[in-house]
Amino acid sequence: MAKQYDSTLKTLLDDYAIDWIDWLAPRLGLPSTIDVEPLDVNLTTVQVEADKVFRLKHPATGLLHIEPQTGYDLTLPDRIQLYSLLLEREYGGPVYSVALLLRQRADTTTITGLIQRRYSNDQIYHEFRYHVIRVWELELEPLMTGPLGAIPLALLTNQALGRLPELVDRIDERLQSESVGEAARRRLLTSCYILAGMRYDGDDVHTAFARTMGMKESTTYQMILQEGREEGIRTGIQTGMQTGIQTGIQTGLKTGLIAARQEALLDIIRERFGSVPELVEARIRATDDSAKLQAAIRQSVRVTDPNDILR
Repeated sequence: MAKQYDSTLKTLLDDYAIDWIDWLAPRLGLPSTIDVEPLDVNLTTVQVEADKVFRLKHPATGLLHIEPQTGYDLTLPDRIQLYSLLLEREYGGPVYSVALLLRQRADTTTITGLIQRRYSNDQIYHEFRYHVIRVWELELEPLMTGPLGAIPLALLTNQALGRLPELVDRIDERLQSESVGEAARRRLLTSCYILAGMRYDGDDVHTAFARTMGMKESTTYQMILQEGREEGIRTGIQTGMQTGIQTGIQTGLKTGLIAARQEALLDIIRERFGSVPELVEARIRATDDSAKLQAAIRQSVRVTDPNDILR
């Protein structure tokens, strides 16, 4: 599940880079008018999946590295330090590193914004600093009224608890009042929907968003997966009448999961590219390998051409 949230954040960072820079710059001590360009990093010695890197341009220089985190990981500070060293070696520095903690289960006592290494006599011989943003501690209103690209984070704050339907309506009203266009509106609401699943029950999320999006339009990977499970159980029960309930349910769940991942992949392609090429849709629907479909879902946030997804 963490990959789903990471992919959503990476898509937001790709689509709304300027909004995120506007939001982050004051927190990092960078000029508010700074210009950036996305940087496709190639760190061949490590596996980089969820992070996003921007090259800082006038009036500052260096790199901005954002590392979203959704789950418990004691190695996060060391990974950020490693990425920082590799990025500076490959692309130059300084590197502004940000640990973006999306929920409390991602927080650990090791995430302090500072790494220090000491000799046996307690003398410090190495020090590395990075920025930590705990989204649940952020103020709600600045996010609700700030750059649009970062607005989904508002739903993850502590101040948003118990107010999901109201806040979803406010977000949609703002999107419509600012005339962002229907495609951008749906894309942002879908991102809000997915991220809200980290803090709210699935039924509550679905109910809150059903008022702003058509039921089918608001279906995201999480809800599609649930629909797949339900369809799988129904198929399993029917099959079980002939082959045994347990075997039938397992078969149905597998079938439902494959169908869910097919629909999830198609929905992501529609959100990213506006439509699904007929050949791509045919190949996806012909794919009955659940693991291959899951890999394609992860790949779908990186490709620039929908035809490359299943290659």
